[in-house]
Amino acid sequence: MDRFTIITSIPSESDDEVDNDPPPPGEVWAYPCKLASCPDYGKSWLLRSNFLLHLQEQEAHLASAASTAARRAIELLWRYSTDPRLPPRAAPMFRSRAHPEEHIWEYGFRDHTGKMVNRRGTQRQMERDLALARRRQG
Repeated sequence: MDRFTIITSIPSESDDEVDNDPPPPGEVWAYPCKLASCPDYGKSWLLRSNFLLHLQEQEAHLASAASTAARRAIELLWRYSTDPRLPPRAAPMFRSRAHPEEHIWEYGFRDHTGKMVNRRGTQRQMERDLALARRRQG
């Protein structure tokens, strides 16, 4: 009687098919970087292997994602399900904490005639425009 040895491959952490928890029907997992100090903060990956590679290669993640288990925990915590036809999430618009007076904001208000006015400007410009609009309204 011949003995057959069944060789099952042990999935590596870069195997995109390994997850025991499939996303909802018609959706896929997306993996965003949620570490604010990382240069790729806010960027999302649709392939698990690319996200895990990001965790290994980025210096910002070296302390928190040093082991396979730590990377897996981060992956499970940060992932979200999404429609595969949607574009990846865009990174948020960042504003420097060092110079808040230089931030450009989009703002809107009603002028003295009741017309909606939309503008872009700094916090100081926005406050000046709103004060002027209030004075004109009476």
